Amino acid sequence: MSYERSIIEALDIASGEVLTADEVFKITKEAFALRTKSAKNEIDLYCLECQQQLNISGSKKDNLHFKHYPNANSCILKDSKFSAKELQVLSKIFRSKESSRHKSLKLLIGEKLARLSIVKNVFVDDRFIKDDREKRKPDVYCENGITKIVFEIQLSDLSLRYIIDRHEFYQRNGISLIWILDDFNINGQKQMERDIKYLTEYQNFFALDESSESFRLNCTYKYVHLTEQNQVRTKWVTKSIALSQLKFDEQTKQAYFYNYGAKHNQMELLKDRRIEKLRLKKIKEEKELKENHSIKKIEGLIEIIKSEWISEFPNLRQAKLTIQDLDEFEQDLFEKSDLFNSSKKESRIHLYFKKAKSKHYNFLDFLLSSQYIEPAINELSVNKTTLIQTLFENQYLEHKETWVKKIAIAGYKFQLVDFKLFNKLYLKKKDIEALILLCKLSGSIENPIFKKRLFEHQKLICTMESIKQNQIVGFGWNQSQWVAFANNAIDNYSKYWNHIESAFRIYGIWDDLLEKDTKGTFKKKLKSHNEFNTTYSREYDHLLSFLYPEAVKDPNQSFF
Repeated sequence: MSYERSIIEALDIASGEVLTADEVFKITKEAFALRTKSAKNEIDLYCLECQQQLNISGSKKDNLHFKHYPNANSCILKDSKFSAKELQVLSKIFRSKESSRHKSLKLLIGEKLARLSIVKNVFVDDRFIKDDREKRKPDVYCENGITKIVFEIQLSDLSLRYIIDRHEFYQRNGISLIWILDDFNINGQKQMERDIKYLTEYQNFFALDESSESFRLNCTYKYVHLTEQNQVRTKWVTKSIALSQLKFDEQTKQAYFYNYGAKHNQMELLKDRRIEKLRLKKIKEEKELKENHSIKKIEGLIEIIKSEWISEFPNLRQAKLTIQDLDEFEQDLFEKSDLFNSSKKESRIHLYFKKAKSKHYNFLDFLLSSQYIEPAINELSVNKTTLIQTLFENQYLEHKETWVKKIAIAGYKFQLVDFKLFNKLYLKKKDIEALILLCKLSGSIENPIFKKRLFEHQKLICTMESIKQNQIVGFGWNQSQWVAFANNAIDNYSKYWNHIESAFRIYGIWDDLLEKDTKGTFKKKLKSHNEFNTTYSREYDHLLSFLYPEAVKDPNQSFF
């Protein structure tokens, strides 16, 4: 196995010759003679890497090798272990530093920098930079204002280890490092070039622009752009730049002209903004398309309804189906249409009830009962009359009692002037009283289902309300007929007697009722009712609980 030396070459300062260990130590006698000269200081040997003096040291097997003195500063050849292949690469690097091309580039860079007014303290290959760990002698050193810069010229391949070592040393000492690559081909990047490129996010390559009389660098960088198809693409661009155009990363101490990482991020953001813009544009277009479709749909619906109004045999079935299928936007358009909105000449709902005839029954019922339409039924006409007044003024519209109830269920708020008109109805006085009572109660109810239920069982509601008011309403009896009233209730509304009896008790009439029952007719009916074990209906529990919460328990309330 051949002997592997960590330092395979040394520089003879006097002659300028590079001595190769494998050659000068090949013949033992000549090797030891050279060692004697070194010991007598007849030759000065220096490390090609750190430029520190070397001696020739031996081993137990007389294998001689170049070695740093014990008190030498740090050097990668002294402190690190390299493979034979890595040592060959380092040797090539060190030799390139002594080539005529390397020397001429150093001098040219130094001369051009020295002519710049913004640059001072230019040193070409004669300025050591030290710290507590090692020292380096860069090819060119200068100061640009407060920025310290070193230029390292590389004519041969560098290992990643070597690159990182240089980068970390100068970064540690607050100096920006610029690699000058002489033979650079962007299309055939060597490993060294890729290592330098990916060492930072900037991905800039530098070479001396020898065509310029002043100091300029040819910077090759990856330019980022966005295509018309909104794709982020890159291309390599080379541009001659002045020293003043360089920027310096204070953290990494990396010089750059074009910030690839930042530009790439900007383009990605711009790409995302374009995507978002296109998305919003598409949403807007789709919305406009849908809105135009909805407008045409509502216009068609309105025409159908208008045609049904003038038809001899109106049929609103298709219109009802269409309305049920309306979305929120279409519903809003429909409600704002001229079908329902009043003009300066007349309230729309008043106009319908003013012009309506018997054939328009379904049309008016459609307006009042549809859950998708909210006609302004409490709006006064231009003559300041109520909708009930308009209804009674129309002699062609029959069944006015039915329309009063429908208007009430639709949410109408009755006025005193409306109740006076009820005397024109073909009803008995007691039924008019009952209708007025229900209409008044409807004003206190918001739930349309409750309103409808209110008119479904007129006598039950009149019974409960009479007990609450302590005044018989809607039956045609006077105040002396409470026993007859109670007998009627227990006979005809036995399914709801549990609530009726509770009302008698809660509203303070029960004891008085029993006292007035001198003949015992009510007591007998009550006993018979209790013995029969009647099953009570819960059909109107929610409505009765709402109107008479003291007497009727809320069916949704927990038993406990």
